[in-house]
Amino acid sequence: MAQKKINFINLKSGDAFLLDAQGKISPSKTEAKKVLTASRLAYNDIIIHSFKLDKVYKTPQELTLAVEMKMYEDLALDLQKEYRIFYIEKPTEVGDILLIEAFAYDKNAILEKYAATFKKIRHLDFLAHPVLAFETIYTHEDVPRANDAFIYIGDEEAFLTFYKEGAYVSSKKLKSLQEMCDELDTKGIRLTIDELKEALRSKGVCKENYTLFEYDLYEYIHDTFDRIFSTIKNLALHNRNIYNFAQLDHVYLRLGDGIIPELPLLAAGYLESTQILPINLYKEHSAYDFLDLLSAHYVQDYTESGDEAANLTFYKKKIPFYHTQTGRFAIAAAAGILLAFAYPAWQQYTIYQLEQENETLQQQLDTLRQSSRRLERKYASVKKEIAHYTKAKQEVDRKFTRLRHIADRLLTLKSKDDQYTTMLLTINDLLHKYGLTVDKVTQTGEKSLDIEIYSRENRRDTIALFMKDLLSEGFSKVTSNEITLSDDAYKSVVTVKR
Repeated sequence: MAQKKINFINLKSGDAFLLDAQGKISPSKTEAKKVLTASRLAYNDIIIHSFKLDKVYKTPQELTLAVEMKMYEDLALDLQKEYRIFYIEKPTEVGDILLIEAFAYDKNAILEKYAATFKKIRHLDFLAHPVLAFETIYTHEDVPRANDAFIYIGDEEAFLTFYKEGAYVSSKKLKSLQEMCDELDTKGIRLTIDELKEALRSKGVCKENYTLFEYDLYEYIHDTFDRIFSTIKNLALHNRNIYNFAQLDHVYLRLGDGIIPELPLLAAGYLESTQILPINLYKEHSAYDFLDLLSAHYVQDYTESGDEAANLTFYKKKIPFYHTQTGRFAIAAAAGILLAFAYPAWQQYTIYQLEQENETLQQQLDTLRQSSRRLERKYASVKKEIAHYTKAKQEVDRKFTRLRHIADRLLTLKSKDDQYTTMLLTINDLLHKYGLTVDKVTQTGEKSLDIEIYSRENRRDTIALFMKDLLSEGFSKVTSNEITLSDDAYKSVVTVKR
């Protein structure tokens, strides 16, 4: 099947270019005819939310409804606004759940933001998300499908996106060049975007390339990219647990041409042997935005496959009247009139009236459906809040019962021997010192206690430090059973004896 021609329009500038079936780029008019029109949103235009769902949905319609309700509940989306919501299922090693990444944007906000361009076009067949467009690199370039991270830093938008064997996994916003210039301005360093690009191209993160008076600029650039690679390392570890992301094979960078000086050396401190490679696509078409060119090829791939799952558009071409149900009925009625013109004129008028009534009723039905969906979402949200507060109350009751039991036990111990008071006060001070929580206290012998404790600070060593301080305070014996990790908390039973 031959690939379709794509007339790609930049929503911000209104500039357009044509991508033909052979992959050639040429200038075009905004309103090109007989080709598929496409564009993309900026990364910041889209709300991104990841969550888990149980595999209990029997049809795609049920799953779509569940995703929409989850987005409205978790993000508190305005029920009075009209959002375009779509989602993708991400690969996961957990068999009984669906891992969803959903995207949403306010239609009216987009129409208002890019009003000048929307006035020039009648429809938009495909609207792409830029983080998904990097998939096309594996199709059109000699790039192996592996565990990769793509860094894109442009003038006004920047983000990091992860791919596993050619499939999108996750993304995160980064600082654009304009945002970097704004931050530098607050530090008294005034640079244009072009001047910052030149500094990155020629000097990079190599301190020796900067003069003494430029050290503040060097430190800012070094710290910025240091945080980027720290973020990549942390997200790669996170992705390893969820997506079986065994290791990060490559990091591809799009920031001008080539890799900025000393950047691989800086990255090696976080990513060890991971290759840092430049993305040098479309050099011959530098007049156009890189993400526009990438998205155009991505749209061409998607339309060839017939897959519409990742199409964000809400501005599709209207179906011709003769393709609609009413149009077909009207044509059939007209043909009947031509064949049997003797029918009374009032019948034509009746048909017209019925069509108008049908259209009005259909509009009323659509309005009622929208109102019904809003009420369903609101009901689900209220129901979830009730469940949340009920669960919170149960947790408070449970903690109160546990604390009362501990208090009763401590009072019993105190009544037996006043020396327990000093012992318990010392233990309590050390528990507070290391942020440990007591689940249970049991007397196991004369001046001997078993204390069940846990730490929610995701630190295993706090329990060991707690025991060490007990020995320093003069306790004759401090032992513990195995320190285990359960429900994101390290737990153990510590035996102390005076």
